[in-house]
Amino acid sequence: MGKAPRNRTDVRPVQRSSPAVIPPQASIPTQVAGAAFLLLAAAMSCLLVVEHVAGLSLPGCGPGSACQQLAQSAWGKIAIGSFQWPVSFAGFAYFLAALTGWIAARGALPTVLRYVARLGALASLLFCIVIVKKWMFCPYCLAAHAGNFAFWITMEATRARTRRTAWPLGLAALVFVVASVVMGAVDAAQRAKLAAQGERDRAASAAEIIKRSHEPSPATRPAATQPAPTQPATRPAMTPPASQSNTTATAGSPEPFTGRWRLGPEAAAIRIFLFTDFQCPDCRQIEAQIQQVLKTYPSVSVSMKHYPFCSDCNKYAPRLHANACWAARAAEAAGILYGNDGFWKLHDWLFEHRGSFTTTQEIEDAIRSFGYDPTGFVQMMSSESGEPLRRVRADCDDGQRLGLYFTPMIFINGVELKGWFQPNALVRTVAEVAATNPPPRTATDDRPPLAFEKYVQDWADETVRTLPPDKTTWVLGPPDAKAKIVVWGDYQEDGTAQVDQVIRTFIAHGGNANYVFRHMPFNGDCNPNIPYRRHPLACWASRAAEAAGRLGGNDGYWKMHAWLMDNHDAALKAAAQEAGVDAAALRGALYTMSEDERKKGAAKLGVDAQRALDTMQRTADEALRAAAPQMGLDADALFEAMKRDDVQASIAEDIQAGKSLPVLRWGAPAGVYSIPAIFIDSKYVPRYQMNGDIAVLEQILKRAAAE
Repeated sequence: MGKAPRNRTDVRPVQRSSPAVIPPQASIPTQVAGAAFLLLAAAMSCLLVVEHVAGLSLPGCGPGSACQQLAQSAWGKIAIGSFQWPVSFAGFAYFLAALTGWIAARGALPTVLRYVARLGALASLLFCIVIVKKWMFCPYCLAAHAGNFAFWITMEATRARTRRTAWPLGLAALVFVVASVVMGAVDAAQRAKLAAQGERDRAASAAEIIKRSHEPSPATRPAATQPAPTQPATRPAMTPPASQSNTTATAGSPEPFTGRWRLGPEAAAIRIFLFTDFQCPDCRQIEAQIQQVLKTYPSVSVSMKHYPFCSDCNKYAPRLHANACWAARAAEAAGILYGNDGFWKLHDWLFEHRGSFTTTQEIEDAIRSFGYDPTGFVQMMSSESGEPLRRVRADCDDGQRLGLYFTPMIFINGVELKGWFQPNALVRTVAEVAATNPPPRTATDDRPPLAFEKYVQDWADETVRTLPPDKTTWVLGPPDAKAKIVVWGDYQEDGTAQVDQVIRTFIAHGGNANYVFRHMPFNGDCNPNIPYRRHPLACWASRAAEAAGRLGGNDGYWKMHAWLMDNHDAALKAAAQEAGVDAAALRGALYTMSEDERKKGAAKLGVDAQRALDTMQRTADEALRAAAPQMGLDADALFEAMKRDDVQASIAEDIQAGKSLPVLRWGAPAGVYSIPAIFIDSKYVPRYQMNGDIAVLEQILKRAAAE
């Protein structure tokens, strides 16, 4: 018998769906580290963006700083034709997009984004090489690139995401586009406001040039009879100048208002004179317009003088353009050795090379190419006691006497051309003047005002601005006064105290004006736009003034205001006396942009920085307690009021109001960027003093009160 079959259950595999493929992701610490590095890079780039569009005052990024030089150089912008995009904008948008992609991909970037990140690291490497090569160490740029490098290293330590790539890639691209559009819109709005103001200034200058060109000649000799330019022609021959004088004529001066070297005839219907700098990008752009003008109007006269923005030869300027002095000296040496033609040939060569040359051989080769013998040229250019350097320095003195703010400073028929930074401003203005067929004259007929008169007139020509409202306004002087004065300032800043003294004295002596002071303390404790404690007691002083107003009304506020201004450096002097050092030296050590600088500066004096600051605070508190009863204020109530929220809010309101203002002057950031910022009859005062003399402000006040 065979065996019976054994019962068994067929075992079949259970049908299951395939498990989902879970994309790789980095560990949590790695994700956090990568995000932190990108946040650092984005934050540093964001600060540079805000400085560009909103006027945030960054320590180390003032005029002549490495930050400013890099931003103004070819490496500071992406240029496509006339379109220019600041590198800080591109960097911020990129870092923000990379951060978004990193978070969306959970630290495992898709292959495409990994290659983008590698390209970003290469770009950072290139910019770092440029920074080192040019020796322009912008701390915010370096911090952004350091964060980018750290992120790249973190990314390379992670696995790539091979599936589901569309989500992080698309989100990163969207963030990049949105950030770029927002920055572009804000920047465009700022540029539009500046352009509108600039065009108004240019049109007003053109009208004044036309008016002056047709007025009777101020010179004693009769005008020449050469016809005004009307027909296009080729560039004129380079004519020797009528005068080799180093003195630029101004009102009341018998000297002709011209440079040593001239293109075009001596007597001309249109006479262009400018101060320039061979390394100034704006000067180079104006030079191109001058060439265009000379091709169109052969009988235009052009002359120039030097104003290098380099302290090597110009005591009035920072060392912004390192080779500008050598370029100016080279041009003058060429003029001395080879005459008018030699000067203008090297002038053109220097602008073509942006004023840069690293060896004397380059200059000698250029001179040979012009057909001249370079023997003796280098010796003349390099002499520290020679004529070229003397002439350049004399030109700088002339620029200072004329109230030069920046280069180029352009005059047409003795009238300053404002708004020159508008597209083709010089070309358009010359065409408008030529169309009126003015009579030809010489440079002796041109009489621009000196700096003092110019500063007063600059205020008069300013646009009337709508100043932000002040919820709590303390007013000194009659409410219906003719002149309205508003000052943003800092109770510890010398310039603010000086300006305040002039204004209060003017009102006290019957000046028809009233005065409102608005807070702009240069101290990060209460001013978010200032990331350092430049003036240690600035916030304390602002709180004291506002608290006095809360307790004693308008009268209490102005008593406290006067006491704070009159004693703005008393605490510093007390700390200096205790430490046994000079007060000015201690100010230089303590009033700095960083704690490290403060500690180092104090250490050089043999002073403990924190102890000196503590002495200042203690002295100030004690003095305030003693002075409060004399103002009719209870000291305890005053100190308690200084802590109130409404006091802090008033200070914050003034700070925000100042920063909300538009660009006040060409080349400056938006808003109140320096103190004191003075507005008289809602018109900004670009300069209130000349060589330390406050009489400019006094004259403006008198004019405003009289008008």
